[in-house]
Amino acid sequence: MTASPLNDLAGLIGAMTLAARIKEAMGSRSSADIARATGKSAGAVTQWLDGTTKSLKADTATKLEIATGYRALWLVTGRGPKLAANIEEVDLQSRVPLISWVQAGSLAEVQDNYAMGDAEEWINVYDSKPGGQAFALRVNGDSMTSPNSHDRSFPEGTILIVDPSRAANAGDFVIAKDVATQQATFKRLAYDGGRWFLKPLNPSYPTIEIDDPAMRIIGRVIEYQTRGKL
Repeated sequence: MTASPLNDLAGLIGAMTLAARIKEAMGSRSSADIARATGKSAGAVTQWLDGTTKSLKADTATKLEIATGYRALWLVTGRGPKLAANIEEVDLQSRVPLISWVQAGSLAEVQDNYAMGDAEEWINVYDSKPGGQAFALRVNGDSMTSPNSHDRSFPEGTILIVDPSRAANAGDFVIAKDVATQQATFKRLAYDGGRWFLKPLNPSYPTIEIDDPAMRIIGRVIEYQTRGKL
């Protein structure tokens, strides 16, 4: 009995793996893009693409649908229409990894922020357009808490969105690191008398003169979030 071409086609459709469906939906997007859009680690996305992961949770499939325009049902099962109707693609830079201050101090030694342990927590970005290497930090201590209630202030727990690709100018808030100790710090960049300084908002802390290359700016703060907007 001769096999029907339709049967052959059905077999090919059925044989399409979860990994293949996700790859098709991703198009030219990178694993890092998809990690940001879904709130998953780059390692998790790698497992989707290499076939290690055999199924997706409903909430993950829904986030993929929003990010790519491919229906969650098709992504999970291969059945039904591929493309979702009238769905607006989200900005794939809308989430960044929350890293530690220790990791921030090591940024000059890595090329991909997501290789530093694949962030367990991802932060939504609301009011800015971060670059591909952007990350988030949570403020520790009170050196950037101003005693003047009318001034801008960054109390402990504030989330900072930091973009290493943005140039910093006097007056900008920046993350810098001490090259010798690999310790990162959050301060306001200032210029006075031909010299550059890192200034705290809390006058109880000292101003630090930048003696390049001992101190290096590693990123400009492009957005900050107080508690409740996460």
